[in-house]
Amino acid sequence: MRSQPRYVPYLLVALTAAAVHLRTIGFPFVFDDQWLVVRNGFLREGWSAVTAFAHHFWHGTPSEAGYYRPVVVASLAINGRTLGWGPAGFHLVNVLLHAANATLALWLLRRLGIGAPAAILAAFCFAVHPVAAWPVGSIAARVDLLPVFFILLAAIALTGGRAIAMGACFLMALLCKESAVAFLGVPFLALRGPRREDPEAGSGGAKTRWTAVACAAAALAALAVYATMRLAAGVPLVPESPRISPVVNPLVHMPQPGRLRAALALAGRYMFYLLAPVRFSDPSQYGETVLPPGWGSPAVLLGGAFLLLWALAALVLWLRRDRVGIALAFALASFLPASNLLVPVGSLYAQNFVYLPLAGLTIAAGAMLDRALRRAGATGRRTIIGGTILLLAALAAGAVAEARLWRSEEALFTAWTGRFPRYGLGWSRLGVARLEGGDARGAEEALRTALRIEERNGEAHYNLGVALSSTAVRGDTARVEEVVAHSRRASALLPDLLEARVNAANGLLLLGRPAEAESEARAALAIDPGAVPARLDLAEALFRQERYRDALGVLPGLAQEFPRDPSVRSPLVVSLINAGDLEAARVEAEAARRDFPDLAWFDFCLARVAARSGRRDEAVDLLRRSRARDPQTIEWIRKVPDFAGYPEP
Repeated sequence: MRSQPRYVPYLLVALTAAAVHLRTIGFPFVFDDQWLVVRNGFLREGWSAVTAFAHHFWHGTPSEAGYYRPVVVASLAINGRTLGWGPAGFHLVNVLLHAANATLALWLLRRLGIGAPAAILAAFCFAVHPVAAWPVGSIAARVDLLPVFFILLAAIALTGGRAIAMGACFLMALLCKESAVAFLGVPFLALRGPRREDPEAGSGGAKTRWTAVACAAAALAALAVYATMRLAAGVPLVPESPRISPVVNPLVHMPQPGRLRAALALAGRYMFYLLAPVRFSDPSQYGETVLPPGWGSPAVLLGGAFLLLWALAALVLWLRRDRVGIALAFALASFLPASNLLVPVGSLYAQNFVYLPLAGLTIAAGAMLDRALRRAGATGRRTIIGGTILLLAALAAGAVAEARLWRSEEALFTAWTGRFPRYGLGWSRLGVARLEGGDARGAEEALRTALRIEERNGEAHYNLGVALSSTAVRGDTARVEEVVAHSRRASALLPDLLEARVNAANGLLLLGRPAEAESEARAALAIDPGAVPARLDLAEALFRQERYRDALGVLPGLAQEFPRDPSVRSPLVVSLINAGDLEAARVEAEAARRDFPDLAWFDFCLARVAARSGRRDEAVDLLRRSRARDPQTIEWIRKVPDFAGYPEP
């Protein structure tokens, strides 16, 4: 009987990893994808894949510097140019990256001397684990897929003692995400070689102490190169806490030691989800004014116990020269940067944080499963393999269900608000999703919930103002007042949010307070002098204050930009008349009458010009023509003094 080709297990693992997440290829851009890809003009620049190395991760978006991940940005730029700027090509690459990572995990396991059955089962576990649903489903979470790819390559190079290749791969991983620094300890821990009788030592490990030292030195060199590149790009080595929004991560400004206790409790939930990925949730609320859990809280005790046992297991096994200890140590080290235990991170909840630790745990699980299979008899091996296969089926079902959360913005944040009911960002983003879907009332409810959780959420204030504006009815002064209040609060919290200023100006104009509207419009123009909505608001505010000469500083430019909009052309003509520039008013009014032949208003404006110029007969004739088209001409005549003593047309 012909033996099975050696590549078949690798192919099966890759196909399984892809199949579980294949549906995501049809998903849209969601959440951070919008800023990082859709609205990021930098990505579309000709040399962005190269110049990305000179900028921070969020360059081209409103977000500030704090992270340096140029390889991820370069991959997105190349992705868009080769497969198009629609979401399908980006999702496809994410699926392929996860499939490649699962395949590399199998390759590493085999390089470490793990038997084929255990290595294949462990790799399948990595392929179908629900933790992968988040980094695969979110295009922006490619920042978790790529470092795992390069770290697995670095580990494979380390097993062969190829120091230069290992250093290069480690550098690439660092240029994908900061938490890849966890791999730095691996070549140093590997200096303490495995027991001679350890079957996992294999024949591909570092053959001499010199090569082991060379690998450790290469890792340090890679870190030095990375730090130099990061500083040269103007990105600090450690993200500054004040730059992290308390809305996105409310632990940021939580005072110590309460923050440490809260981080321990949350870390326990993340670690438990790695072992039992049923449904990651957290009912807690965090923040500067929120009472943190006490040291005796079960959540804090469990989180601390998890971390302590994990660390002790890694240490004891490493001291015994057991390679499982190195895998556990790497998994723990890669989890700590995202745990909020060391420094606050950019987001409170993101299951993709544990994708890198999952890779380390996969290696440890493969080694332990291999030992169990070697020690068990034939019946025991069948039982272990059968039970593992059932577990894999359950994990795959969970991964498919978890991936569905990324099918739309509303689906994602509906799930978030269910799992994290006291997390303001989830409610805020759900409100935005509902607004974009046309459900202003539903958006209002979600946004009010977000503000009850965290009042300092400028985005929620602004969007609540938008939702209220879209549902306000004529004469509903109280609702419009609330629009202005929320828009102004958004401006106070987010001074560069031009849209909030514009929204406030619109509300003030509705309330008949043009002087205040002028102030808001000018503040918006200070942010962006060319902002059309702000210029429109400023023109209307000046016009309503009868400051016609000031309005003429804005209206001519708007009329050129919107020649087919009579609501812009009309105040221009009226302002010219009231400012006394009758010849310019006549020229503009005649042009407007040609452009809008069905509107009587511009005949009426020409009649005003004729009356002010002393051409009474022409004015009377124009008034008659205007009334023939629109009976409201009589009302217009009564509102201006130009036709005093004229007979009714």
